[in-house]
Order: sequence, then C-alpha cells, then structure tokens
Amino acid sequence: MRARIILTTALASALVTPTATALPARPAHADEAPLRTIVDDRGRTLILHGLNTAGSAKGPSGLPWIDRTDVVREARELGSNSVRYLIQWKNIEPEPGRYDDEYLDDVAERVSWYREQGMHVILDMHQDIYGPAACEGSGNGAPAWATHTDGLPCTPQTPWVLTYVQPAVIRAYDHFWNNTGDHPELKQRYTAMWKHVAERFADDPAVLGYDLYNEPFGGTRQFGFFEGPILTPFYQGIVDAIRKVDRDNWIFVEPQALGPNEGAETSLEAVRDPRPGAPRLVFAPHFYPGGVDIGGSYDGFTELLVKAQFLLWKRNMPAAARRLGMPMWLGEVGGMPASAPGAAEFTGDWLDMADELGIGWAYWSNDPGGGGVIDGDGDPTPFAELLARPYPRAVAGTPTEISYDGTSLTVGWRARSGTSGPTEIWFPTDSPVVTSTDPKGTWKYRWDAERRVLSVWADPDGATHTVTVKP
Repeated sequence: MRARIILTTALASALVTPTATALPARPAHADEAPLRTIVDDRGRTLILHGLNTAGSAKGPSGLPWIDRTDVVREARELGSNSVRYLIQWKNIEPEPGRYDDEYLDDVAERVSWYREQGMHVILDMHQDIYGPAACEGSGNGAPAWATHTDGLPCTPQTPWVLTYVQPAVIRAYDHFWNNTGDHPELKQRYTAMWKHVAERFADDPAVLGYDLYNEPFGGTRQFGFFEGPILTPFYQGIVDAIRKVDRDNWIFVEPQALGPNEGAETSLEAVRDPRPGAPRLVFAPHFYPGGVDIGGSYDGFTELLVKAQFLLWKRNMPAAARRLGMPMWLGEVGGMPASAPGAAEFTGDWLDMADELGIGWAYWSNDPGGGGVIDGDGDPTPFAELLARPYPRAVAGTPTEISYDGTSLTVGWRARSGTSGPTEIWFPTDSPVVTSTDPKGTWKYRWDAERRVLSVWADPDGATHTVTVKP
C-alpha cells in the first residue's frame, strides 16, 4: 500500500497542472443484475481458473521458463483450465513493420502444450514501466524504436512502481498515447501488430482470446482524462482491426491500473464489437490492494485497509462490467510472498470473492519462489494447495451460486436456451459424493478420475439446478 499511496500522491502533484481538475469517474450505476458470462462453443458459461505464465517471459527472449511437464502439472494438480500467457511487443515487432514470426512460432509451440491439456489460452500483451528502453534496468513491453524519452533521466526506484513517475518513463507513455501530438504512428503500429498476432492465432483451438494491454498507464493523462478520451478509442481501434482477421475469439480490455487495481471506479467507456452475433468482449481488471502486492501483510491495521479495498473492488468492478455490458475476469491477483503475515488468509478471501461474483481468475504467477505456486526446488508452495480449489469449469447455463466451505462445493445454475453438454466440475479428491436438487432419475453424472473432472447432466425439464460435491 505504501508504494501505491506514494505513487498516487506523486501523480497528483507531478501530472495534474494547476489549472486542471480531475474529472470524476463515470458513475457505475451498480445493480443486482447478473453479470454476463464468457461462453464456450456449446453455450456453457466458462469459469476460468489458471496462472499467469510467467514473470520470466518479461525477459529478453519474451518466453517463459516452462516446459510441457509444467503445463501438465498445472492442469492435473491445480485443476487449471486456462492460462494468461505473456507476450511482448518488442519480441513481435523488433523493427517497425517487421514481425518476428519465429518468435510467434515459439509461442505457438507453447500454446500447443496447453491445447494438449484442454486448457484455454488468453494471450496477454504485457508491459510494465513502458519498456526496457525507457529506463535502463527496468521495464518490459515496448521495443526500443517505439520508445521516445527525449533524453529525460530515469533511475529505477524501490518499490518498483515508483519508477512509473520517472521523467523518461512518463515521456515515453505520453508519446505512445500521443499526448504530445508528436507520435501518432505508435498507436497505429501497435494496432497493426495486434492484427498480425490475431491472424496468426485465430484458428488455434486453444486460444480463447487476447488481452490487449497490460495495466494501462496514461503518462500525464490519468483517470477521467485518460480512460474515456484516450484508452477507450485505442481499444476500439484494436478491436476493429482484430475483427478483420478473427471474428470469434474473445477480446479482453483492462481499465487503467492506478486506482481500479485497488478498487476505485473506472472511467472506461463502452467498446463496440463489430462481429456478427453477440459481442465477445471481456472486462479484465486486476486486484492488487495496497500493502499486499509489494510484499506487505494482511494483518492488523493493514488488513482493515485491505478489506475496505475488497469492498470497493467488489462494488465498483462488477458495476463497471454491467455498465459496459461485458463479462468480467480477474486477470491478475496475488503477488504476496508465502511468508508474509496473512498470505493464506488474503488468498482465501479473494478466492471467496471470485466465487461469490461467479468470475474466473489468473493468479500471479507460476514463477518459482516468492508468491508462486512452486518454490525454488520445484515443490508446491502453500499457494498451490489454496488454488487447487474445487470449482465449476463449465456450467450448462447461468451460474447462480458457487460456494466452497473448505470441504464441499455447491454449484447452482439457471438453464439457458442454446446450451448443450454437461456442467463440468473439477474436484481434487478421489470418488466424490454427488447430490442434486433435481428429481431422482432425471439427472446423471460421470467421474473422470484421471482429470478429476465431474460431468453432470441435469434434468432437461428443470429451470434451476443445484449440485453439491463432497469428498
């Protein structure tokens, strides 16, 4: 939290001119209407559980440390049905207009490992602190040719998020977003790059969609000055470009990181999907409450502050998703060392929140050590046990309840027209006991012991269904 507070304060003083006043976030108009859902090709609601792969992909090669066996482990031991797979602009387009298709071939090979496990891949165009050329020793994402700092200085800071307000980094973002009026070509090149990536992966059955820009930061334009007039049309241009080569995959859009990551409202405006039929756009905020993501704690006074941010996030992010008419997915959460006070309690609380909201998530991250799911020796960390949590992978309708009490999982749903196939539930123990509110003889189930997946076919004449699974 200290870093976030310092960063917010620094932005308030360094980025807002004396004559400007911050525009208020657009009202969220929260209501109790159910969130829209991500659906598969059978019309079932997808609940995506998985990891971010990986922080190591921020390095020069743009590739994660994993091999095929690590993907098998994620699917079998954690029950992951998805992955947020990091890629970088600098590796895709090392020179303006020249794409490195050998790099994309390497990505495709790794995507195939997830395909073998029946997992969904969200390709995430990652960046932090703009790119490595913005501040030597920091950053990932943008190529050097797309980095214009005008010779301003930058010194990497501790905590790392403070590097965002170094002069060279702010200037690089300002040029990218064309706040300066000097480099409109940068956003154009970024959009064309995404079109190239989407064309490469449009027909890959493992690729569910594309996360367009990790944790947007607006340089000297923040909050209402950034999300509505700059970020929204930027997303719209990329969506329009992708739809020329890919009509089917889902497209994930994030609010700006500063503020919404901690639960503040977002001013992001509606993006239109030009594809025929229902839109396939997803609102993908992150959750990094202050004091947790920089290795803090979840106890004492800090726990009280973080719980307040839980309440804000749970109110404002679903309200924004409803306003935008999009399903919601928690694209990043975690970042707390296992040794930090309250780490297990924090993890349990955000898992409960996600279940309550009926949304999926991608944990940060699968890198060994720290807050990852394996330690430096490759053994599971306490987080692995917490994340290996029973959940419905696919629901044959609209979910109305997902609740786990530490032993039993209860899943409720409402039938929806156009849906086929069973509800699939991942359960980590052998030979689970299954009960249903459907009348006897109208429903059935099948247990796949190897994958630990329970398939439930509900009463076809029933409007609502509730299944409870116990060890």
